[in-house]
Amino acid sequence: MTTALQIALIIHIICGFIALVTGFISMLTAKGGKRHRSTGKIFFYAMTGVFLTATFISIGKNLAFLFMVGFFSYYLACAGYRRLYLKKLHLQQKPKWIDWVISLIGIIAGLALVVFSITWFRDRGAWGIVPLSFGSFCFLNGFQDLSSFFYPPKNKQHWIVSHGVRMGASFAATCTAFTVVNLSIGAAYNWILWVLPGVLIGIWISRTIKAYLRPKVKNVEIA
Repeated sequence: MTTALQIALIIHIICGFIALVTGFISMLTAKGGKRHRSTGKIFFYAMTGVFLTATFISIGKNLAFLFMVGFFSYYLACAGYRRLYLKKLHLQQKPKWIDWVISLIGIIAGLALVVFSITWFRDRGAWGIVPLSFGSFCFLNGFQDLSSFFYPPKNKQHWIVSHGVRMGASFAATCTAFTVVNLSIGAAYNWILWVLPGVLIGIWISRTIKAYLRPKVKNVEIA
């Protein structure tokens, strides 16, 4: 079992590094372009490897938080990826069964993290903010996904926002993992490193999406 866990950890690190690099490139490149699509796909497959190995490691080492965070980050990747296939929800497009499953997993994983935060608030003080923030975000996105299946969005560009937010948040989870492994600001304050990358990347995502949705103004020549 020890050897299997070591192998899983190596694969986990490799997949995490690939996700970090491809996610960063995808965030920087023009949305909808060939490079954005190709790096986005690699990012998703890398996140699949991260999820599978994290699940195996968390079960093998009895790490409940890692288990839930694995579902949290992979739900975001899956939901973001599937949004590319749900572009016509505003036209009464019917979601596939996998979309229902992904949304429900997001809701369940979010609730599990919120409940888990109670234990950390009691035993570890401010550290409870970490599972609470992760869980709240996960639950709200899963609920939003599910709601869109019953009440179709009115904006035809809904999928751009949903895709960008969820894939970007999944990338933020990868950056968070890299940060907490390589940096430390003291045991009492390391919880900040779990939250800060998500906040900063969230601002980046918000600005990027707003810029992308902003109507382009054509130059008008005045005679």
